[in-house]
Amino acid sequence: MSGRSSRKPEIAESSEVAEHQASWMPESSQARRVMHERAEVFAQSAVADEATLVQEPYIRFRLGAQEHYGIPYTHVEEIMDAGSICPVPGSPGFVLGVRNRRGEMLAVLDLKEFFRPARDEDYAEDALIIVVRAQGMQAGILVNEVIGNDEYAASELDTPLPARGVRDLRHIRGIYRGRVAMLDMESLFSDPVLNVS
Repeated sequence: MSGRSSRKPEIAESSEVAEHQASWMPESSQARRVMHERAEVFAQSAVADEATLVQEPYIRFRLGAQEHYGIPYTHVEEIMDAGSICPVPGSPGFVLGVRNRRGEMLAVLDLKEFFRPARDEDYAEDALIIVVRAQGMQAGILVNEVIGNDEYAASELDTPLPARGVRDLRHIRGIYRGRVAMLDMESLFSDPVLNVS
């Protein structure tokens, strides 16, 4: 007897909950269709938001005395010592020269000509070259120091501002954590003034 009486309130209670939940659903087919369409839109937005949070690894380096830049690893092929860079007569100011890379001549670029970091600093003997590839071209970028690597999401990039030491904004994807100017290598290597062939 006591077992049956304890089950009856549970059944009644479940029935009441089901009726209450049913009252939350729209009754007309048109209202239900609108609700489903809205749910699909929200689901797509959630997928898009998740995509913008995908972390992409990048290499972080310094130009000049204090300006930090980043290049996504998808464009980085190698990091090598500056070694002996041979000047090329008549080349633009941003082309420092060429360096032998395992029997091939690698054009070495000075990005300071593009971004003009504040309180400039000359390249020291321990300067490094980051070998990058984009737009079907390959070149070396001379940097004062390679600081390390990290990851970023596109949604975390702030709009670059000239006040942050970045003079040419066309080739900057954005500023990461208020300090690292993330380079857009596809844009940079498609610049008409850049000819690394």
